Amino acid sequence: MTAPPDETRAAPRDPGLQPERTSLAWRRTFLALIVSDFLIWRAWTGSLAHHGGDIEGSSLGLGIGAAVAAAATVVLGGCILYRGASLRAAAAPPTLLVRTATTAIVALGAATVAAIVLGG
Repeated sequence: MTAPPDETRAAPRDPGLQPERTSLAWRRTFLALIVSDFLIWRAWTGSLAHHGGDIEGSSLGLGIGAAVAAAATVVLGGCILYRGASLRAAAAPPTLLVRTATTAIVALGAATVAAIVLGG
């Protein structure tokens, strides 16, 4: 048998601008999460001021929401740094990274909804 012609062999994959677009998307998402964190913290400090510094009622819920939002942002920041370091390989992200990032975003979304409900 003869070797297949060069046209049928798979050429190495050229990722093009995909890694850069992915990196920019992760950065935009992180920026949006930081803005959401600041809004939750602002609602919490406003609630503390309204209650005279006592942690009660909506202040407690907003405090928990602020803590969850901060933790979620730190976790997602770690995911972004890890993904940015491994982006050069142009491989799919590990499943654990995707699950961790998804959990962090869902937790931050829940904290944001709780801040809106408790702050309003």
